[in-house]
Amino acid sequence: MSGPDLLTRRRRSGAMRGLVVALAVVLLACSPGGPQAAAPDVVTDDGALRVVGQDDLRWNVEELSAPAGTIVIELVCEDAANHNLVIDELDVEVAACAPGETVRGTVELEPGSYTYVCTVPGHERTMRGQLIVE
Repeated sequence: MSGPDLLTRRRRSGAMRGLVVALAVVLLACSPGGPQAAAPDVVTDDGALRVVGQDDLRWNVEELSAPAGTIVIELVCEDAANHNLVIDELDVEVAACAPGETVRGTVELEPGSYTYVCTVPGHERTMRGQLIVE
């Protein structure tokens, strides 16, 4: 093989390796078992579910799971808005906090799927999540 042909093949081979590595990184980051750097920290050291009511009127997590029984929820309010967390199907407020505050509440739940919402006026449309109780 002559010089220019060999050089062209090496460039293509190097470019292909770079493409394969880049694709592997993207797939790993997006896979369920891949790195979760952006995943929220939703369970405290003592087993409470941590939910953050964000200033942009969204929850930090839109799906939670817990075993049936008494569930402890730690509600954190960011700096600019107050929030509450209500189990929609039961119309039970589990916790409510002021801006910058963290509070805890408990709720007793049977197995099933529950919707948690913030019922502060203007928040409910964007602050909805699912709590799966097993």
